[in-house]
Amino acid sequence: MITIDNNTYNVGIIKVTRKASQKIENLGVTLDLRKHYDIKGIYYDYDVEVATQHMNVVDYDNLYEAITTPQESHTVTLPYGQSTITFEARISIASDVLVKSYTTFKKWGTLKITFEALSPQKEA
Repeated sequence: MITIDNNTYNVGIIKVTRKASQKIENLGVTLDLRKHYDIKGIYYDYDVEVATQHMNVVDYDNLYEAITTPQESHTVTLPYGQSTITFEARISIASDVLVKSYTTFKKWGTLKITFEALSPQKEA
């Protein structure tokens, strides 16, 4: 289950890749050749692969429209540890594959979404 802009999508999640990156400033090297810097915060970015095989086509289309809405950021709630985390994110990539095309509907699969945090979730 993921939430985007206060809309919850009851989807199975196949895979979540969480990446923590440091925002640093004042990077420098001292005479002993050691690097020094100030850590300003930690950002969590996510790659999420959604299980689409059991979603009805209307719910899937609604989810795809939500993640491809041309807006600067989205409020997202994603898995974090044994709970969830909510933050402002840019959806930088959304990709899927047309699995089958029937007369009355199309079945899409392998939906992958990349969420990039806009602010650090942990500040130094």
